[in-house]
Amino acid sequence: MKFNRTVVAIAMCALFAIVPTLSACADNDTPITVDKLPAQAQTFLKTYFGDKRVAYATKDRDLMNVTYEVRYMEGTKVEFRKDGEWKDVDCQRDTVPSAIVPQAIATFVAKNYQGSYICKIDRDKKGYDVELNNGLDLSFDTKFRLVKIDD
Repeated sequence: MKFNRTVVAIAMCALFAIVPTLSACADNDTPITVDKLPAQAQTFLKTYFGDKRVAYATKDRDLMNVTYEVRYMEGTKVEFRKDGEWKDVDCQRDTVPSAIVPQAIATFVAKNYQGSYICKIDRDKKGYDVELNNGLDLSFDTKFRLVKIDD
């Protein structure tokens, strides 16, 4: 019985020592050119950010996922999933292009936060998070209902 506990304790210690190392080794940000992005991502960038100069683009590979990131000279950052769908658009202190923002969210912000605008938006399977230029973070579910406000 004592032997089993010792073996389990050693195995757990080894596991806790190895997992962070594997995670660090798996993180692989590779510089790429924009033409190496998925076609859908390229179209998105041309449509909404065609007038901006790209600073760099990367392909980010971790254990289970591939994402892409494009950073523009003035600071805007766009992240894409492996299929080219946008994941995150951060325009710093500029306005996120209105066509990217779902109409229900844009209407909510215009009605409830007059004079403010969306400078960052990200989406996942749970919904959307937007950051306003006044510092508020608003979270919406997949039906565009406000579920959280954070300042």
